[in-house]
Amino acid sequence: MIQRKTVAKIGLLISAVSAQWSVQADDKLAVILNNLEPSLFAPNIVSTNQFEYGSSLSPDGKKFAFVRALARFSHSALVISHKQGDTWQTPTLLPFSGEFHDTNPYFSKDSNTFYFTSRRPVENVENGIFQMWQVSYDGDKFGKPELVPGKINGDHTVIYPTIHTNKDIYFSSIIKGATGSVDLFLSKYHPDGYQAPIEISELNSTASDADPEVSSDGKLLFFTSMRSGGLGHYDLHVSVKQKDGKWGKPINLGDKINSRRMDSDPILSADGNTLFFSSDKNPDVKAVNNYDELLQRQERIHNGLMNIYSVDITELNQYLREKG
Repeated sequence: MIQRKTVAKIGLLISAVSAQWSVQADDKLAVILNNLEPSLFAPNIVSTNQFEYGSSLSPDGKKFAFVRALARFSHSALVISHKQGDTWQTPTLLPFSGEFHDTNPYFSKDSNTFYFTSRRPVENVENGIFQMWQVSYDGDKFGKPELVPGKINGDHTVIYPTIHTNKDIYFSSIIKGATGSVDLFLSKYHPDGYQAPIEISELNSTASDADPEVSSDGKLLFFTSMRSGGLGHYDLHVSVKQKDGKWGKPINLGDKINSRRMDSDPILSADGNTLFFSSDKNPDVKAVNNYDELLQRQERIHNGLMNIYSVDITELNQYLREKG
């Protein structure tokens, strides 16, 4: 029989080892985050001196949909670029977009369905509320948009919805009684229509939390947040699903991804190893000496408008899954 003092010593030893492992694990995470190298995605084709954000890559990796917008999000339309060989082609307007304020494109990762949100008119729905729409596609041919059925749509706006492989929808919204100003929600799939939104309370803060994207295996959830402790604006975070089914404490993705400006709209490639996001980081704010120089500055990619970035997160994926 082990004596009580011996048990206590063993307990202290285990605690010390656990604490040491935790420090080492955090140090390893810091190194991984510091090694991330985001870059402009398809510069001068997708990422330009115009206002682009909110992207989605098709499962086959050959279509890239994103948003082109006017200043201050006053109007936006959905455009698409096709990959030929290793080169992304000049974007074109999606056939159903342009007339109304459309945003938040999303290719389902396991079907030929394309999703987006829009302020296009809906009977008995207040003007200005974004509703979630779906449209089937076959190759380059897109069908007619239809409202996503069920309670995902209602008297609340739907912000940046993404669809998990089990067909559940993760999205952000402003719903009375929730935790913060903008919060994360889940609407579960049902054959008769999506169920009423459920707040993901363990991730929401009293600030703004938005733009959720869940990995295909359901173990990681990326989102953006204005919570305290960040770099000053919306920062990208990731949370790991715990054994009890709850989401773990969010991890800020660090200053190689985030900036003092807006970093948002995280989207994963089909294999989960590439993260796409939107940002207006790295603006060229140096003084200008004349009017021509000012015009030239406005023509550059880093002119203060949003752009789309991509980054390889293979090592981060492996670490988070091992830790979780």
